[in-house]
Amino acid sequence: IRFLFFFLQNQQSFLVWVHFSPPQKYISSSGELGPADEYSARVDIEVDSPGPSHVIQSVALRARSGTPRVHAPKDLQTVCFQASLGQTAKQTLPLKNAGNIDVLLRLKVPDHDCFTVKPEELILKAGEEKGVVVSFTAQDTQKFRESMLTILVLPSGPQYEVMLKGEMVQGVSGKVVSPPAVLSQAEVPPILSNKQFMAWGGVTLGRAVQQKLVLRNNSPTTSQQLRLLIRGQDQDCFQLQSSFGPDERLTHNRELSIKPKEDVTVHLLFAPTRVASMLAKLEIKQSAARASQPGVKFTIPLSGYGGTSNVILEELRKRSDGYVATLSGVQAGRVSKLCVCVRNTGSRAAFVKAVPYSSLQNRAVMDSAIISLSPSQFVLKERTQEQVLCQSGAALLATVCLFCGDEVSRQQFRKSVAVLI
Repeated sequence: IRFLFFFLQNQQSFLVWVHFSPPQKYISSSGELGPADEYSARVDIEVDSPGPSHVIQSVALRARSGTPRVHAPKDLQTVCFQASLGQTAKQTLPLKNAGNIDVLLRLKVPDHDCFTVKPEELILKAGEEKGVVVSFTAQDTQKFRESMLTILVLPSGPQYEVMLKGEMVQGVSGKVVSPPAVLSQAEVPPILSNKQFMAWGGVTLGRAVQQKLVLRNNSPTTSQQLRLLIRGQDQDCFQLQSSFGPDERLTHNRELSIKPKEDVTVHLLFAPTRVASMLAKLEIKQSAARASQPGVKFTIPLSGYGGTSNVILEELRKRSDGYVATLSGVQAGRVSKLCVCVRNTGSRAAFVKAVPYSSLQNRAVMDSAIISLSPSQFVLKERTQEQVLCQSGAALLATVCLFCGDEVSRQQFRKSVAVLI
């Protein structure tokens, strides 16, 4: 049970976001799935009064948590095209949602000049199959072209990949060539992971933050030889930590041997080199797999950004649990004012929101007629400051809380939420 308190004036409204976070589970790359997990809850709205309170409105909440699993035909895990200059070859790639929950897919090809995919977004209900069209157009004198079709389950993974290969030949109007043989389903390693993606958030430049990933060999009899490799545009900022102590090694690749039903912990470090968002991916594949046999590869997206905001208050008396400021000259009928200097000494912009509480323990927000803050929320750019004006006409003790967060991440979150609505 969680409580949230709001004080509303006449004709005032507010928006409450309800976030759902399902329990973490091991996610299997193979095997049968049961039904999606169902969760239910209720939001009760009641008037907070000294006497007995009653519910004036209730909102039922329901959520489903499942495993997304997108399947493509084994013979199309690598798609090969042939076309003459200026001609286009097309291939329909059927995608099936073999998971137990509806998914929204985003399809992307980095090389838009030669390879395209339509549609770029696709909704698949559980058990549904739809086709996307992949095209290759030979546009220059370069004979061979390669690219990768990425299929991302929004908003945060998992991610699937299909290799695209194009060849410009003379006298061919455009055709699809049969790809090389791929591994059978029985040869796909039954590897489980406790994370679909890994996000670090903001990390101060010059520092490194570690996260753990647990891999499990779900086979009851066979050991698995795995190769871990970090790839991507910012791969130099992510590293695998192979051991601890004096023999610690940091690498971008590593090989593992996992016994049947054994769990292995993989440590990854993120050390940003600049103030920017950084992306990479951790590829997990069988060491024995040949380069001509794609498909037996599991990808875990990695993300983080360099730099953090650091908000401090200046010229105030500091205590172990916060700061102390005194409103002097408080008299009946007179408004007392106090300016507080808020400074961001970090390397990224911060979003700051100031809220006055009459009771911090109960999260009771003080009436704006008693104390007002201006501005009550603002964006504080890196290495800048802002003056917050506190005005009060009463001697009632109040606690003003400054809630701070990364502004860039807040904007990215708002864009992601807007896409889902």
